[in-house]
Amino acid sequence: MGEAKYCANLVPNVETHECFSPTDAYSSCREEKVRYFLALQLLLVELVSANELFKKEMILEYFKESNPFVYSAIANENRYKNRDLYYQGELDNKLFLKYDKKEYPVSEAEFFDIGVQKPLENGIELTLAYRKAEGTQESNNIKTGDDGEARVGVKLPLFSLAHGMNDRKLNIETARLQRVNLSNDSKNNLRILYFKTYSEYAKVLYYKAVIELQKELLNKAKKRESIVSDRVNVGSVAEVALLEAQQQIINREQSLISSENEFSYALENFLKYLNISREEFESQYRLFKLEEIEHAKVDYDEFLGMALENRPDLKKYDIELKKIKLEQKQTNLLNYPKMDLSFYGVHDFEYESGFKVALDMDFPIERRKYDAKVLENKNSVLMMQTDKAKEILNIKTNLLNIVNSLNTIEMNLASSKKEIELLETLEKAENKKYVLGMSNLFMVNQREVYTLEVKKKALKYNFKYLLLEQEAQREAGFSFKELRL
Repeated sequence: MGEAKYCANLVPNVETHECFSPTDAYSSCREEKVRYFLALQLLLVELVSANELFKKEMILEYFKESNPFVYSAIANENRYKNRDLYYQGELDNKLFLKYDKKEYPVSEAEFFDIGVQKPLENGIELTLAYRKAEGTQESNNIKTGDDGEARVGVKLPLFSLAHGMNDRKLNIETARLQRVNLSNDSKNNLRILYFKTYSEYAKVLYYKAVIELQKELLNKAKKRESIVSDRVNVGSVAEVALLEAQQQIINREQSLISSENEFSYALENFLKYLNISREEFESQYRLFKLEEIEHAKVDYDEFLGMALENRPDLKKYDIELKKIKLEQKQTNLLNYPKMDLSFYGVHDFEYESGFKVALDMDFPIERRKYDAKVLENKNSVLMMQTDKAKEILNIKTNLLNIVNSLNTIEMNLASSKKEIELLETLEKAENKKYVLGMSNLFMVNQREVYTLEVKKKALKYNFKYLLLEQEAQREAGFSFKELRL
C-alpha cells in the first residue's frame, strides 16, 4: 500500500522499485534500448578484434637475453663460461727457444736449443727438441757435434700418476665444475626473477578487479543521483538530498582515480620485467579476471620432492662437495714425496745416440701443509653439508607454511562468498527502503561501501592465493629448460 501510494502519480519500475514520471519513464525506456544496442555493438567489436589473453606462461616468452633483467641474471655465467677453456690452456703445446753466445777473454761458446713440449692432463710432459752447443758452456756441460743433436724426452710425476691427480688436472676439473655452478646460479636467479615478475602480474590483475568494483559503485551513485534529481524536480524530496548524492559521486570518482593509479603503477612495474612498453602490451593482450583464474592444489610431499630434485641452489652444494673432494685428492699428494722420473734419448748427427735418466724428489718432513689442508677440507665438507641441510629445512618450513596459508585462504574465500551474498541482499533491501522513503542516502552508502570492502577482501584472498601458489612453485624450483638463452 505504501509503495502504491508513493507512486500514485508516477510510473513504478518493478525491477528497481523506483518511480518515474510518464515522460521520464518513456525517456528511460528509450535510453535503455540505446544502451543495449551500443553494448551489443561493443561486444561484436570486441569479439572481432579481441586481443589474446595474457597467460602467466607467456612471461617466459619475454625472458630473452636481450632483456636486461634476464641478462643480469645470467651475466656471471656469460662472463666466466670460458673459464675452463682458460685452464685447458695448460695443455697447449709449448714452443721453447734458447740462444746464448759469449766471447770472454779466455773462452768462447755458443748454445742453441729449440723444441716443443706437450703437457698431458695426467701430469706427463713430452719433449721433442734440437740443440747445438759449441765451446765451453757457462751454465751446463752440454757438448754436441758440429751438426747438433735431436732429443726426445718424457717426464713422469710418479705419485701424481699413481693417485690420478695433479695441479693441472685439479684446475681443469674445478673449472668444469665451476661452469656447472654458474649455470645453477643462472637458473636460480631466473627462478627468483620469474617469481618477482609473476607477483607484479598478479598485482595488475588485482587492481584491475578493484577498478571494476569501483566503477560498479560509481555507476550506482550516478543512477541514484539521476533518480534524486528527478525527485527534486518534482518536489518530492529536498534539494539537500541531491547534494548528498553528488558528494557520493565525487568521493567514488576519487576512489576510482586512486585505484586506476595503483593499477597503472603495477602494470608499469610488471612490464619493465618483460622489457616492453604499455602500448605494445595493450595492443596485443588483454587480461584475465582475477576471480576467473583456477586455483591449483599444492601437495606438500609432491612439491618437496620436486624441490629436492630441481632446486639449482641445492645442486650447488653438491658441486661444491665435488670440488672439495678433488682438492682432497690433491692434498693427499702432500703426504708423499714429490718424485719426478725423466728419461731423455738423444741422437747426435755427427756421433752416436745416448740417453739420460733423472730422478727428482723432495719431501717435507713435518708435513704441516698436509695436516692443515686436511683439516680445512674436513671443515669445508661439514660446512657445505650443514648449509645444505639448513636450506632443505627452510624449504620444508616454507612449503608447510604455504600449504597452511592456502588452506586458510580457501576457507576464508568460502565464507567471503556467503558474506557477499548476505551483504548484497541487505544492500538491495536498503535500496528498497530508500525508494519507499524509509531510509536515507547515508545508510544506502554505508551498505554499498561495506559490500565493496568485503568484495575487495575476497579479491585480496584470490590475489594472495595466486602469490602463495606461485611461491610454492618457486620453492619447488621448477626448471627453465624451455628457455633458449
